[in-house]
Amino acid sequence: MQSSELSTSKPQAAAGLSLRTLGMVFCLALALRLAHVLAMTGSPYFDNPIVDAGTYENLATSIAAGRGHPETVFWHPPGYPYFLGLIWFGLGKSFLGARLVQALLGALTVALTARIGSRVFGPRVGLAAGLAAAGYGMLIYFDGELLPPTLAVFLLLLAVEIVLSSRDHPSRWHWLAAGAAGGLAATVVATLLTVPLVIAGFARRKAGWVLLGAALAVAPVTLRNAVRGHEFVLISGNGGTNFWIGNNPQYQKMVDLRPDADWRRLVGEPSRAGIRGMANSSRYFVNKALAWGAHNPLAFVRLQLHKLRLFVGGDEIYRNHAIYPARIDSPVLRALLWKFPGLAFPFGLLLPLSALGLWVGARRARLLAALTAALSLSVVAFFVTARYRVVIVPFLLVFASQAVAWLVGQPLRRPRLIAAVAVAALFLVANLGQGRMPSQMNADAEYSLAVKLGEKGQLKQAATLFESAVASKPDYAEAWLNLSVCYDAFGRHEDARQAFARAFALDREATILGVRDFLSNGKQEAAQDLLGHLAAMRATRAE
Repeated sequence: MQSSELSTSKPQAAAGLSLRTLGMVFCLALALRLAHVLAMTGSPYFDNPIVDAGTYENLATSIAAGRGHPETVFWHPPGYPYFLGLIWFGLGKSFLGARLVQALLGALTVALTARIGSRVFGPRVGLAAGLAAAGYGMLIYFDGELLPPTLAVFLLLLAVEIVLSSRDHPSRWHWLAAGAAGGLAATVVATLLTVPLVIAGFARRKAGWVLLGAALAVAPVTLRNAVRGHEFVLISGNGGTNFWIGNNPQYQKMVDLRPDADWRRLVGEPSRAGIRGMANSSRYFVNKALAWGAHNPLAFVRLQLHKLRLFVGGDEIYRNHAIYPARIDSPVLRALLWKFPGLAFPFGLLLPLSALGLWVGARRARLLAALTAALSLSVVAFFVTARYRVVIVPFLLVFASQAVAWLVGQPLRRPRLIAAVAVAALFLVANLGQGRMPSQMNADAEYSLAVKLGEKGQLKQAATLFESAVASKPDYAEAWLNLSVCYDAFGRHEDARQAFARAFALDREATILGVRDFLSNGKQEAAQDLLGHLAAMRATRAE
């Protein structure tokens, strides 16, 4: 292994950052994350995780209680639910406690970013990258969410640090440990399975040790799927579904699917086609996406270019609930995450600088460059959201810091002028057309929060959120249905009948499914009211 494949020249790589400097960067990062987490305690979403975060909450609660993971075959990668369950097993179920642990882990990630940057480009670049990571808004945001990115990014950087820590001659144990860290990262976010594969490419003759480490990390997940579910599913069963969501003729509609009736229709499609088993269902969606691409190659290519445009854009695209409205509760995010026409900060600034850094520094940091490229392609191959893009941010920060150092250190000659023009052009690409910054939460998130509050008996707050959801999305059948239940509870029976009629007119199937859900969840009174509205509506039509 040649040293240039992993790091920069020997004198700079050897210099590194002192433990004192790393400690200061860590403390700054931790302070910002703690301030953000404590500020977010005032948000109604803090104690009411929704959609994916709510799923992780339920899974972790079962694990912490000793009942284990309830799924026979993992639908989501299980690494994060077990991580969260372990925290709650030790601390008790505390939403604040889990976020404080993640704040600590996020601060360690910042220190790793600084250390990796110093190893490949020297201490000044490492310090700049660490300080940028400490104050990077999206890293701070996800450190405060019950979602996988914090753990995934830490394990990813740990794998890289293990390799780089050996300087020029990683031993087989370094490669084994790096592969294991990459394998663990894949059990948190499945697309990170590319990490040990890329590292193995740099290990050359010792590639087997990297792959062995990854296999040892992933094998317990695969074996459990086989033993309990009697299927061969490497990590999780949602990969095929996600691939179809990101590769179909109605990309935006599929990405925007609500987590209720529309989602049930999607995941139930293989079953309606006579396909059984999670592995077969996943293959069904993969084959469906590939078949569409094969029959519509131009449309497929246009879609990939569209996703690439989304990937390089500064806008932070949400998956379950809008990101920018979190600024209302967090002064930290108000300062470090924002956008207005012409600039989406911070990614809109990071992208052009990191592209230049890759251009001038890729040869000196080949492992980082290869991982950045591989992980970027893995995001674009599925669908682009902030949650998936954030995993490459630490690497981009390192390259952006190198770009600034290169621009400052070069004499004012033609190469630097050309580079400045290129950065300006990329800045325009990343920031033009990114839209305004929303201040109100999206309707799906309001709906999901309202359902949780309704289950807790907080019907007035729930009704307010349902009303807000239908105000911003008038065709939201499930919200109208739940609003009908709230109105009945308040004695507003005529309003309840009108809300039910609106839901039924918008989506009969979703409305019937909703009534069945109330029955199956033991909410007999609400279900009877809804059935009464249905009977009255049919009687009126018969007359």
